[in-house]
Amino acid sequence: MKARSVAFIVASALTVLTLTAVSSPSQAAPPSLDVEVLEDGLSIPWDLTFLPDGAMLFTQRDLKTVTLRKTNGDTNVVLTSLAANAQGMWNNGETGLMGIEADTTDSTGLTFFTCHGYKSGTTQDVRVVRWRLNAERTSATLDRTLFGGLPSTTGRHGGCALLKGGSYALYVGTGDAATGKNPQSRTSGGGKVLRVDTRTGAGWSTNPYISSSVAMKRRLFTYGHRNVQGLARHSSARVWSVEHGSYRDDEVNALVSGGNYGWNPVPRRAGDPSYNEGSNSPMTDYAIKGTQRGAAWRSGDPTVATSGATFLYGSMWGEYEGRLAVTALKDQSLRIIPVTSKYDLGSSTRPPALNGTFGRLRAAVQGPDGALYLTTSNGGGTDKILRVTPN
Repeated sequence: MKARSVAFIVASALTVLTLTAVSSPSQAAPPSLDVEVLEDGLSIPWDLTFLPDGAMLFTQRDLKTVTLRKTNGDTNVVLTSLAANAQGMWNNGETGLMGIEADTTDSTGLTFFTCHGYKSGTTQDVRVVRWRLNAERTSATLDRTLFGGLPSTTGRHGGCALLKGGSYALYVGTGDAATGKNPQSRTSGGGKVLRVDTRTGAGWSTNPYISSSVAMKRRLFTYGHRNVQGLARHSSARVWSVEHGSYRDDEVNALVSGGNYGWNPVPRRAGDPSYNEGSNSPMTDYAIKGTQRGAAWRSGDPTVATSGATFLYGSMWGEYEGRLAVTALKDQSLRIIPVTSKYDLGSSTRPPALNGTFGRLRAAVQGPDGALYLTTSNGGGTDKILRVTPN
């Protein structure tokens, strides 16, 4: 795999989207963006993360591989599903080897987490695993399965967003596995944002249901989600989630511990399917007691398939500093959205450099150099990893 560098420089004009929330008009022109192709020839690179020395790790969902990219551009595959310690990795549909996150508490800089599909004998689930690189960083071995038991059916709605929190906390965004009762069931791991201890995989000590007798419920941070594809941590330490809607209303939510975000795809009328995604199943059902306030952002009808997200920090980003960068698959765009209050987002913009230029965009991660790193999700060996900087 050879890296190619191609720069795309665009004018600073932006396409402004009309959303449910409105922000104050900006005084300064937003920056134009340069886009560099770091890697190409990939197949569904789902997620990426950075080790302390700046090296990148990225997954490819269906190939079930983890590749290390050094700061000089050299790459080597450090994990495949064929390895003895990775037997059972499974992919189908939307599920495979997906989320990846570096373990920032490891002083050696050699451990990382993945979220992936698993199938062995009669066991099929989605699980979170910790891996350790060897000293030469040429291969990774299984260090610990933090936990399994996340629901999995056909591979639809596999979730698998990972985000390192403070101390030893790890947030895990899950999908509902297209099963109607999962999102509202507090004993199911499906349709949730979980918060676990990276040392044990147990629920984090301040989780809302930490006293429950059910292990999965003790991991629960928020529930009532459909398919959480992205998690991002604001400088205030609040975590925001990005999830796919049904035929309408992709959502970005500001998460509150114990919050119910209102997805309940069960039959409401005679003849409804068991997984009811029709017009009488809103993404946020306010009829459910305890449902949180409306989403901070929603796509409306139709969906645009929002996926990855990260906040942009550093003076290099000018007017964009502190804003949320959100990728979209179906809409093939990047949205940059200001935070207007503790729970609200304003109107978004779509920079022309990333508006249909590279096709479907999935992961969004800010690197240690301050740049924004994105992955594409077009399939067929055509995918790329992009480095985005303000001009």
